[in-house]
Formats: sequence, C-alpha cells, structure tokens
Amino acid sequence: MKTSAKKLSIVLLVLFITSCNSSAQKNQENNNSLNLKKMTTKKNEIVNVSFFYLKSGQEKNFEKLRSRGNVLLEKYGAKIERVIKPTMIAEGTLDLPTEIHFASYPNIETKEAFDQDPEFLELKKDYVASSVEKMFGFITKNDDMDYFREIGDTKKTYGLALVYINENEQSRKDFADYHQEACAIMPEFGTHFERFLIPVNKANDLIEQPSEIHRFYFDSPEGLMKMGSDERMQTLFPKRNASMSNLIFIIGEAIQ
Repeated sequence: MKTSAKKLSIVLLVLFITSCNSSAQKNQENNNSLNLKKMTTKKNEIVNVSFFYLKSGQEKNFEKLRSRGNVLLEKYGAKIERVIKPTMIAEGTLDLPTEIHFASYPNIETKEAFDQDPEFLELKKDYVASSVEKMFGFITKNDDMDYFREIGDTKKTYGLALVYINENEQSRKDFADYHQEACAIMPEFGTHFERFLIPVNKANDLIEQPSEIHRFYFDSPEGLMKMGSDERMQTLFPKRNASMSNLIFIIGEAIQ
C-alpha cells in the first residue's frame, strides 16, 4: 500500500464511526454477501488486545505459541478471533508491531482462569521468552451500544485505531455529533466494522491507554478516495479533529 499523504488522510476518515444504525447501513445488510450479524453488547465479554514485537527470525517459533494457545482457549469457551500483521503506521507514533492479537473471553473470570492454566504457563515459559522482544496490551469491553457487526476474512485490508478523546464534555459531544452525522454517509463507501472496544486496563506502561479501540476493514482504496472528496465528510473534519488529543492508526493484513 502506498503511503502518500493524500491516501493516508483519506484512510483516516473511517476511524470513528461507531453506532451506525442508519437506514443506509440497514439496506447494506440486505445486499452484503459477507457474514453480517446484528451485534448487541455482550456486557460480560472481555477482549484482550495484545501487541507483540518478535525477535528476529522467531516468527515460526511464535506461531507455535499462537496455535497451541488457541487450542487451550477453547477449553474456556474463548478464542483468538483475529490476528493482524501490521504493514504500516498511517498516523501517530508507534514502533510497528509484528502481530496484534484479539482474544475474546466470556467474562473476566474466564480470562483470569486461563492466565493461570498450567499448560498456558508452560507455553509462555517455552515460547514467549525466546520469541518476544517486547509486548503491551489492553483488557477491553464492548462499547455500550447496538450495531451491525460485519465479519471480514484474511483477504481484507484492516485498519486499527487507538483513539484518544479529549477528557471534557465539549469534546465528547463533538465526537458523538461526528458519529451521528458520519454514520449516514460512511456505508456508501465500503467500510466495514468488526469491533468497537473500550479499554479498562493495560498490561504495562509502554503506551498510554486509549479511550477507544476500533477494528475495521474496507473494500478498496478507491472507495476511500471517493469518500475523501465527499463534501459532506469535509465539513465534519474540524469537529472530529477538535475532539481528539491523539490518534494511532495502523494498517495491516489479517492472518487469522
């Protein structure tokens, strides 16, 4: 993917659309051939978002940890639902991770039990120290809303946004207003959303905890280019930009 400033600025337009329950999106449901599900908030579900930086030449060794860990997760009704291999940092400052994992658990108690599983602890001992240079992550919960969740696959290009919203009432209002207006526009341009997550805890202090984490995929760069030139979207940018203190936006390919 080319990294021109023009293209990057257009890609960023898709980051903050959350509770898109517009009629346009509902019409899209009828025409979309992908696995489209009505996603209602699972209040107890926990999604662990982990960023891994692997040691040189250890990708295959780490793959064993990922594969065996996924089998262990099944014992707890959990799973690694998505793995993204980043290809570029499109916005913000962050060392490019090797892999980003999204592991979902029925509840926090399940995650805590898995973390103490003897087999998992043995896997960590055998593979993490030898394969991982550094890592950080966030325990997250689902955003408190209903939305149409679309499920992509390994053929799609993914975007991952760490969103930092200013901590004041006006910024929260501006952010909410942007959502409402943009949600009536975005479905026209082939953007699809898998997860909207609220971090509640972090693993370490390597990075500041964001306000929200968004995971999405899109149909084509051409669709994003058209959206970038849309006058309706252009008028929304100042409100969106004023509501944020920081943004880290990662582009990558799904490998699971």
